[in-house]
Amino acid sequence: MENLKEKVKRICILGSGGREYAIGWAFKKFGFDVYFYPGNAGTKNIGKNIQINNFDELSNFDMVIPGSEEFLVKGIADGKANVFGPDSKGARLEGSKCFAKTFMKKHGILTANFQIATDEISLYDALKAFKPPYVIKADGLAQGKGVVICDTFDEAMDIGQKLIKGQLIPNVKGPVVVDEFLKGWELSAIAIVNGTDFALLPFTRDYKRAFTNNEGPNTGGMGAFGPVEIDSKLKEKIKNLFSKTLNGLKEDGIYYRGFLYIGLMIVNDEPYVLEYNVRLGDPETEVIVAMDPGKFVENILKAFNNERFEEYTPNNYSVDVVLASQGYPENPMKGQEIYIEHDECEDWMIFYAGVTEKDGKLLVNGGRVLHSIGIGKTLSQAREKAYRNIEKVKFEGMFYRNDIALYQGE
Repeated sequence: MENLKEKVKRICILGSGGREYAIGWAFKKFGFDVYFYPGNAGTKNIGKNIQINNFDELSNFDMVIPGSEEFLVKGIADGKANVFGPDSKGARLEGSKCFAKTFMKKHGILTANFQIATDEISLYDALKAFKPPYVIKADGLAQGKGVVICDTFDEAMDIGQKLIKGQLIPNVKGPVVVDEFLKGWELSAIAIVNGTDFALLPFTRDYKRAFTNNEGPNTGGMGAFGPVEIDSKLKEKIKNLFSKTLNGLKEDGIYYRGFLYIGLMIVNDEPYVLEYNVRLGDPETEVIVAMDPGKFVENILKAFNNERFEEYTPNNYSVDVVLASQGYPENPMKGQEIYIEHDECEDWMIFYAGVTEKDGKLLVNGGRVLHSIGIGKTLSQAREKAYRNIEKVKFEGMFYRNDIALYQGE
């Protein structure tokens, strides 16, 4: 690690959520100078929150890690060698669901059958090609809320038209993807990419529905655990999906480095690509980092410096339980004071997300407020610690799922 510090010392992390806190926490743990833009009330305790007036100011840092996809879609990595992320062309894998699905079809990457709809007539025709339940995906960025599953044709027509017209999600309008519904179990696969090679990070499983027993609306993620252990045959199939994706990007003249996240649905031992993300996942990052922060940091630095980096097997299990604010994801309460009974014991680990500070008080400032992290030699130990920490946190309207890491499949 010390020799890597000679090339990279000052790290700037772009974003303000739990994912960015976790990344910064790991780098700070190993002696790097960590800066956040804009950060949150917790990140200032592990680094320095800064203001940036012009993205050219990022040239002052040895390495910049964009946490949010929005930075990448807007071209934050274009022409900047110190930004560890794909340029705006590569970021279209996440920035446009239509682009991503068309890309998969072109390059023979296993995904659900789909059709693209741009108006009421094409939406009607697309939905008629499938059976319920109907899966409708907004084309553009929707902060994890752009996928809607409808049980009836009439509901799907209503939701689809609202998405197309921009009446369902603020600032999200345009074409939609109508996907075939796949029944299986979900898996999050994330790799570090250096432009030519990739190495998988430990597999994780996240929970999208807001409430226990997979009830309620889809969210950005209510918790996660890892590592998820899979058999060697399935793992090779997943690696093949990454290889096909990177080869396809190369064929299309797109240079890609940074993180590549593939959301998978495993159906009868076959991995189908649900979506691409061009950055680390949230809450998957919190779990991956907590399992082995040293290997996480080391592999990022090696990939950034074009040195040999490799897949690793963590020595611990990790569980993340999201503490959310009432009304999340549609309209979360904000402004409530957060009370945390600090614990100096080794097991205490809380990562900050939607939190701000005013007059020395911590206040809720987002839907996903805190991440309670547990680490253990077994999954049950990690889970027990994560839930034990929650007992020391209180704020009005706080809710969380109580079934994180209880089971793998839906």
